[in-house]
Amino acid sequence: MTDSGLPPGTPDSQTPGVPPWAPTSQDSPPGDQPRQVAPAAAPATPIPPAPGTAVPASGVPYVSDVSATMRLIPVPPPSTPPPPIPVMVATPAPAGERYIGKYRVKGELGRGGMGTVYLAEQPGLGREVAIKELIQSAATDPVALKRFLQEAQVMARTSHPNLVQVHDLELTGEANYIVLEFVRGKSLRDWLNRGPIPPPQVFAVMHGVLQALDYAHKHAIVHRDMKPENVLLSDDGMVKVADFGIARLTDDTGVGGTATKTGTTVGTPQYMSPEQVASSKVDGRSDLYSAGIMFYELVAGQAPFTANESDGPFTLMAKHVQAPPKPPSLHRPGLDLALEEAILKSISKRPEDRYQTGQEFDDAISRIADRLFPGWPRSLEPGADLSKMVPGATPPPAVMPATPMGIAIQQPAMSVIPTQAIYNPTPPAKPVVKQSAGCMGALVGTLSLAALVALLAATYLH
Repeated sequence: MTDSGLPPGTPDSQTPGVPPWAPTSQDSPPGDQPRQVAPAAAPATPIPPAPGTAVPASGVPYVSDVSATMRLIPVPPPSTPPPPIPVMVATPAPAGERYIGKYRVKGELGRGGMGTVYLAEQPGLGREVAIKELIQSAATDPVALKRFLQEAQVMARTSHPNLVQVHDLELTGEANYIVLEFVRGKSLRDWLNRGPIPPPQVFAVMHGVLQALDYAHKHAIVHRDMKPENVLLSDDGMVKVADFGIARLTDDTGVGGTATKTGTTVGTPQYMSPEQVASSKVDGRSDLYSAGIMFYELVAGQAPFTANESDGPFTLMAKHVQAPPKPPSLHRPGLDLALEEAILKSISKRPEDRYQTGQEFDDAISRIADRLFPGWPRSLEPGADLSKMVPGATPPPAVMPATPMGIAIQQPAMSVIPTQAIYNPTPPAKPVVKQSAGCMGALVGTLSLAALVALLAATYLH
């Protein structure tokens, strides 16, 4: 006789408390016999049953069979195969399109000594990026390759609104690429080629450059190639310093410590500092010298040191070391005295005579700008069109007064009397008296000659 699982003395004909939907032993699959459940011990304190629950004669509540309830959950048979795993199939690139890694190339931005720069798009994000390629000849040079990788390392360590950001690095067996922030706009060199930049905008550009350099120097980074080509002016009014490809980490750690060896001259001759020419150890003050050369060029309209193509780069480099710069007021009469002193201080031969930090340089010229142009913006106006502020873009007015900087914005030459004293540190030359050949001078000369002849004749006769 099969044990029903009820306490002793309970009739088997009825199963009190079992709901009518619960499966019975007759409904069980073959081979599945109901388990025997040990009788539950009566609690010390009786628990009253729920209303409507049948209570057996012994007074002990019914304990349900768990196995019977679990049989309600459907379980697939062991022979059922598992569901298929979806397979991701890469979509092939459309014919005629070029990809660099995961970036789709949209065009070419330019070519330089290190390689080509492409405009590309990052799929999924729709973000435009600039990808700089290291050409094959440079890739075979371990120094050039190390310098290229150093650019990514240096820029990855920086995050400043006035610095071009690095996003990614693509290294392949045939070429190496660095993915940079794409700045839609023009370089400072492009604007200089079109004509003078308005004085307030000159201060705004220098403010952005000096803030970027001050941030980089605080992170032990020296640019070593500051020039107008590496300053980008975006369409939304941002000033961005780019191209740390030949920068050197002054802490001499990691990749950057050996990329530039002692005795190797790196940079652009027209903007190189004297200590950079001498290949000695340089610091952030070398970048401030290059920024001062840029500032001189923005204010005076030309660089302080120039040379012909036949002279070669060594002539320019020698002038940075030996030749004193001409005061910018010689090119722009009426230049503010304090502004000229600030420019000349920034390009002093000895590093200790210059501004020691980018913030010090920026504070000095900002005080001058506050006095000359009250309310000047410390950044380019978003969306500002500088082409409307350079010569030739708009008809020149009939009368254009001179600006305090001595830069005529809408006229090619100065035509007013300067109101500021010209700063000239060189001693004045001794004036040379020129003889005039007027009528009175000729008459006096004739009479003197006649008197001399008469005197000689009288002496000879006696």
